[in-house]
Order: sequence, then structure tokens, then C-alpha cells
Amino acid sequence: MKHIFSNSQIIRVQQTASTNCHLLQLSETENLHEGAVLVTDNQTHGRGVAGNSWESEPGANLCFSVILYPVSVKASRQFFLSKAIALAVYDFLSYFVPAGVSVKWPNDVYVDDRKITGILIENFVGGDYLTKTIAGIGVNINQERFLGNAPNPVSLRQITGKTYSLDSCLKALHAHIANRYRMITKDERQLNLDYLQHLYRFGKPGRYFADGVIFDATITGVNHYGMFELKTTNGKNRIYGFKEIKFL
Repeated sequence: MKHIFSNSQIIRVQQTASTNCHLLQLSETENLHEGAVLVTDNQTHGRGVAGNSWESEPGANLCFSVILYPVSVKASRQFFLSKAIALAVYDFLSYFVPAGVSVKWPNDVYVDDRKITGILIENFVGGDYLTKTIAGIGVNINQERFLGNAPNPVSLRQITGKTYSLDSCLKALHAHIANRYRMITKDERQLNLDYLQHLYRFGKPGRYFADGVIFDATITGVNHYGMFELKTTNGKNRIYGFKEIKFL
């Protein structure tokens, strides 16, 4: 990670089905520098965690993927990549929206109770360590209306009433990614503290659905494996993996 993003490339394509898939294919045939970005005006089949789709009006939002080579990160600690990328988006958005930005476990970014960013992290493993990471990021920037079935989308323009340069936004967010990525090896403790500090509903009572039951609980943490930790109102500790629990 010493020379992270020093020779990063920006690859622009007018349209692609998935920036993650496109960048992965390029990485198998070309020597891409760490931090290289593939950005598109129109992602036709954007993916989210567990196969969810991502709606984005062509030319209105940031849709890109970045390649990383976290070869010193053990596969068992790969959730640190999710933390770093989500916090980078948090840092970027907090400049424009001083209050209400948070990271919703595992790595969505919200403004109040509305989703402004979707992130898909795909890690590749060799032995005990990661070899490559493709981080796909969709940030709602200038979209004014959402026509899909997502329950709570919002854009930066809807929040502030302003229109933003996508190129400037990409440059700024790219710098935040570099900064947070360095922290995985340089300041892991602070990365963990920041993730919990900015975690949606952390330390606050909330309602959840899991195992066919609705219950009230308080988020107590997220472990190194990315498992979600809760304490129910009757004092029981529970741990969940991705898609095993739903926020209500």
C-alpha cells in the first residue's frame, strides 16, 4: 500500500452492464495500477449485496469501481475493506451534508433514514491473504426522481438543491478512498472507532426482523468478520451475518 494511487488511472466508458464486472475483466488482461477507476455514465445492470439492483439515471450520478491490491490483509479480516470504503464515502458526503450522514451496516451510506450510496465489495483470495479487491460504488448525486422500487433513495441534489460536477465529485471521493484505505494497515484502531462512531443506529434502540421474529434491540458492535452484534431488550446478545437480519 506504500504507493497507493500514485499512478492511478481513470477509465471512462459511456455504458456498461456492471462497472465491477467490467473492471475485473480488464484487470485480467491489463496491468492496472492500484487505485485505477472505471467510471460510466450509464450502468445498465448495477448490482448490490446479495443480488440487489441499483437504480441510477444515466449521466446523473457517480457509478464507478476501483481496484485495490490489499495483499497484506488476511482474508479473515476482509471486512476492513468494507469499513474503509464506506467511511471514505461518509467523509466525502459529510463535506456537503454536515449532519445526518451515517454508514448502515454493512456498507450502505445513508442521510438520515434514506439511502444515498450503495457499495459492492468483491474480494479475491490467495492462500490466507487477499490478492485483489474490486469496490463498486454508486452515489446518488444529481438525480431528481427515482422510479424504481427501492423504498428510500435520496440524492445530494434533493438534499441541498444544488447541481454538482461528477468529475469533481469523483476526484474528491477517490482521494478519500486513498486516505481510508491506508488506515487499514496504518491505523486500524481509528478505522474501527470511526466505523462505530458513524454507524447507523449504533447504541440506539431500534426494531429488527430476523429468524421470523420482530424484536427490539440495540446495536453493540460489528466484529472483525463483519458480523452484526445486537443486545435485545431482554438482555440477550445476538450476532448476524449479511442478509440474516432486516432493519425495520
